[in-house]
Amino acid sequence: MADTQVPTVRVWAMPVGGLGEADVAGWRAVLDDTERARAARFAFERNRVEYIAAHALTRMLLSAETGQEPTAFRYVAGDKGKPAALCDGRRLAVHFNLSHTGGMVAVAAAHDLELGLDVEAVDRKVELAVADRYFFGAEADWLSTLEPARRTDGFLRLWTLKEAYIKATGRGLSQSLDEFWFEVEPPHIRFTSAIADDETGWRFHQQVLAERFLVAVGWRNGDGPEPTLAVETLQPVDLTF
Repeated sequence: MADTQVPTVRVWAMPVGGLGEADVAGWRAVLDDTERARAARFAFERNRVEYIAAHALTRMLLSAETGQEPTAFRYVAGDKGKPAALCDGRRLAVHFNLSHTGGMVAVAAAHDLELGLDVEAVDRKVELAVADRYFFGAEADWLSTLEPARRTDGFLRLWTLKEAYIKATGRGLSQSLDEFWFEVEPPHIRFTSAIADDETGWRFHQQVLAERFLVAVGWRNGDGPEPTLAVETLQPVDLTF
């Protein structure tokens, strides 16, 4: 990517509900041995299909971002344990993050930008009490102001944003969820004194894809131009190698 170009945070999502292993056999072929072995360890076909689809979609997006073949990438543990991609033994400047839930897989990628991604079905069951126990107080208070019929949606808005942040930093669930909080509309992060970070450097975006999947992506801006965001929903027929 040339220095004069405006960076892009690219999100690709793909519904996979109803697919079986025969449908994803061609995608399995582009994975490396480690990925294929991991996929085989899942007990249920649905989980194997989602894993294969998510990792094949990741390879397709990395290929689009770098011009390399989808099979060219290998993965190592990068900063803070987050996966990083190698090509010909060189670590790529492309950061990526993937997520999947029942019926949907998604991946985000950007050059030289820390990012995180989460996707959840809007009709999934949630334990609202989790917010009272683990979220920052202002978030739990905000949820309590919503009409009962909207609280699941509100919880998922918060949950996916929080997941996007902790995946971007690489902390995962080792990060206490009450040390930061979100103003939801529009998404904006706030930090307690426990986190030495600059909230003005973070951007977050949420939207519903395929009518029932909530996607949240977050990234830390670099020193260059403000990145653009490109979100695309692919269909399984689009994933060809």
